[in-house]
Amino acid sequence: MRARMRQISISLLLLAAGAAAGFCLARHAPFQRPDVASRPLDGACSQYIDRALSGWFVDERGHQSLRLVPTACGRDIGPADTPYMFYEIVKTYGDPEQLGAAPSPGDRWKNVRGMINQLTCHLRIASNKPQWNLEPYRPWVGDEATEQAGCNPE
Repeated sequence: MRARMRQISISLLLLAAGAAAGFCLARHAPFQRPDVASRPLDGACSQYIDRALSGWFVDERGHQSLRLVPTACGRDIGPADTPYMFYEIVKTYGDPEQLGAAPSPGDRWKNVRGMINQLTCHLRIASNKPQWNLEPYRPWVGDEATEQAGCNPE
């Protein structure tokens, strides 16, 4: 019973985080797609992140960072698909034993809001970068300030 309640709690947390990501991206200027012909049918990607090339690493500052290499479809999503992309990221690279628990200093997911902010920034202004790094140590500063910082707020 406890395991089932925990699973439900985790699902609700992921749904809320994904909805927040979609809201952040949707409230910005109209989303420009570089190539209309390459849009996924009905806006759905079978996979958003290339799992073979993505994963956690320690950056030059000694901080945990999540390197993401989006698929071609993942680079071309609009606001409605952002929650699905974030769900895939958390499901694939999350720490299930820590999700839903109070954050600890070593928790990779201690700043979900900031990581969603970085993700939506990459989708808006840096979708063509070969890889995207989501860094939990970077603060949440809002969409405009994150974009001004090139998706790397200090």
